[in-house]
Amino acid sequence: MKDRLKISLKEAMKAKDSAKMDTLRGLLSAIQYEEIQAGVNDLDPAGILTVIKRELKKKNEEIEFAKQANRADSLDKAKKELAILESLLPKQMDASQLEVEVKNLKVANPAANMGVMMKLLKEKFDGQYDGKLASEIVKKVLS
Repeated sequence: MKDRLKISLKEAMKAKDSAKMDTLRGLLSAIQYEEIQAGVNDLDPAGILTVIKRELKKKNEEIEFAKQANRADSLDKAKKELAILESLLPKQMDASQLEVEVKNLKVANPAANMGVMMKLLKEKFDGQYDGKLASEIVKKVLS
C-alpha cells in the first residue's frame, strides 16, 4: 500500500497537482513516523489504514477550525485534502449494507453483546464503515 502511495505521489508531481502532492507527502511522512515509533521497516496495511484515519480526523478538525475562523482559503484547501484522503480508504458501506452485515453477525453469534459485535465488525470489515453509524446500528439490532 505504501508503494501505491509513492506511485500516486509521483503521478501527482508529474501532473503538478499541488494539493495531492502535499496531502500524499504529509501522509507518507505520518506513515514513516509511525514506522519509527513502532520500530518496523514497513507498516502492515492495517497500520497504514490507522494512519489514514488519523489524518482524516485531523483534516476534519482543520475544516472546523477554518469554518470558525471564517477562512475560506484554508477551508477549500482542507476539503480538497480530505477528499484525497477519503479516496485512499477502502470502499465504505452504506447504512443498509452495514445493517445487513450486523444482522448476519447477530445470527452467527446470538449471545453477542455490543462490545463483541463491534469487535467482530472491526475484524471483518475494518475501515469499511463509519464507527458512529455502526454503533447506532448495532444498538438497534441488539435491542
